Amino acid sequence: MNTLTLMWIAFPFLVGFVIYLFPKLDRSLALCGALVSGAYAVQLFVRQTPLTLRLLDHFGVSLVLDPLAGFFILTNALVTAAVILYCWGGGKTTFFYAQTLILHGSVNAAFACSDFVSLYVALEVISIATFLLIAYPRTDRSIWVGLRYLFVSNVAMLFYLVGAVLVYKVHHSFDFAGLRGAPPEALALIFLGLLVKGGIFVSGLWLPLTHSESDSPVSALMSGIVVKAGVLPLARCALFLEEVDPIVRFLASERHCWACSMPCLRKMPNECSPFTRFRSWGLSWRLQKLVASMP
Repeated sequence: MNTLTLMWIAFPFLVGFVIYLFPKLDRSLALCGALVSGAYAVQLFVRQTPLTLRLLDHFGVSLVLDPLAGFFILTNALVTAAVILYCWGGGKTTFFYAQTLILHGSVNAAFACSDFVSLYVALEVISIATFLLIAYPRTDRSIWVGLRYLFVSNVAMLFYLVGAVLVYKVHHSFDFAGLRGAPPEALALIFLGLLVKGGIFVSGLWLPLTHSESDSPVSALMSGIVVKAGVLPLARCALFLEEVDPIVRFLASERHCWACSMPCLRKMPNECSPFTRFRSWGLSWRLQKLVASMP
């Protein structure tokens, strides 16, 4: 099972590079990568028992795959497959399908991570892949919006990285469980980075412009899977820290009101997608609490 998991993580990246070698198979290979992730998510539901992998001890990669991660992985697979099918006859180039699959694999890696440094690397790769997809039309406006997205994401992740260092200073480990006993500054900095990355509440007000200037398939990817890479770590941290649980519950409940009211003030359909995603995040949080309570 461990070998299968490592192959599943590496598969989208490998196929993404193979697409460049066989451009005529770009759509088929990209769809195959999404279907493999969907099959792995179903396997997690059947297995039920959480799978934990630790590579290179405290300084390496720590992965946790359970039914909670399975829901997000399945969502990633479905959204990616829907985007590929939507663009099947749209004249997209090989570059688009390769970057979509690399983004898909990066999001999967973020869902599987259970340590702060591995999550940081995955989120940064997600930012680069998303930037390339936003700037895909190669217009001045799209390039500017993509650079804006990249700049805001990188600044937020600097705060996150400082918080991760503070956690390591106390526990000599980057595991999510290290938040227990860490200084409050570490919790605040890590949550600041994840809230911006997930586009939650006030920290997500910069996202509507990004969505409105992106192509519809890219906007769907950002709303459907990219922001979830910052949401699942918040949920996992809330499971480790009871003090954080009420805060995350409040944010999840607040998203419903925010998501229902803000689209009324928007004119472009793409600008409404971030707020629709806010509401889905509230539902996702309630779903993960249900899964966590399963015996």
